[in-house]
Amino acid sequence: MDAPQNVLLKLNSLTEGKPMKRIKRLLAAVMTFFLSTGGLNAADALSAAQQEAVKELVKSYLVENPGVVIDAIQAWKLKQAAAQEEQQRKALVALNETLKQDTTTPFLGNENAQSFIVEFSDYNCPYCKRTYPGIKELLAADGDIKIIMMEFPVLGPMSEYAAKAALAANIQGKYAAFHEGMMDTGTRLDEKGVLGVAQKIGLDMAKLRQDMNSPEVLRQLENNALMARMLGITGTPAFVIGDQLVPGAIGKDKIKAL
Repeated sequence: MDAPQNVLLKLNSLTEGKPMKRIKRLLAAVMTFFLSTGGLNAADALSAAQQEAVKELVKSYLVENPGVVIDAIQAWKLKQAAAQEEQQRKALVALNETLKQDTTTPFLGNENAQSFIVEFSDYNCPYCKRTYPGIKELLAADGDIKIIMMEFPVLGPMSEYAAKAALAANIQGKYAAFHEGMMDTGTRLDEKGVLGVAQKIGLDMAKLRQDMNSPEVLRQLENNALMARMLGITGTPAFVIGDQLVPGAIGKDKIKAL
């Protein structure tokens, strides 16, 4: 008798009049057969009737034992979550190490502070604006904090326009003033409003427009988006404090505690 028929007889023996725990060995037997005969191409070793027989056995088993599918999905989800957590941990370490040596990413507070926080922010985000007063108070009260600002425009074209303007302002050494002006605006952004803030703080407007689309600014935005993706950040604000990722708006007291 050929190998496929031997396997089919074994599958039938596993399911015919046996206790439930024996039936659970069905899929393992099917997988063993397919792996031993060439993986996914093993179907070629079976006749059409034999293939249908295997399909019916598997189908019957799954219908009678749906919990197996649920268990498999849950196990897969746990595995995915563990992999995501490990990726996030590695990304946090990489982010912290990179930004310790970084001199180009804009920041608020004390450049030489021992404690630093990373914030992913969008100027169109109402929660970012709601968080800013607390951050401002925290910086005023504690001179040993540096907040590294990762421009992360996720709320449309004007968010991207504002982020480019902020990074261009940083090239002129006026990021903090521009950031404060933008955070103090209560309305949804438009080009006139962004440029109005830039003009108000005394930026060179011609240079600003030129720098907004410079390779340096575009590369910074790409790097920020890549890091956000590695950390699993999809919205703003999001904070990295030490080895912890804290998504969402948080008050100054929680930031200080962390």
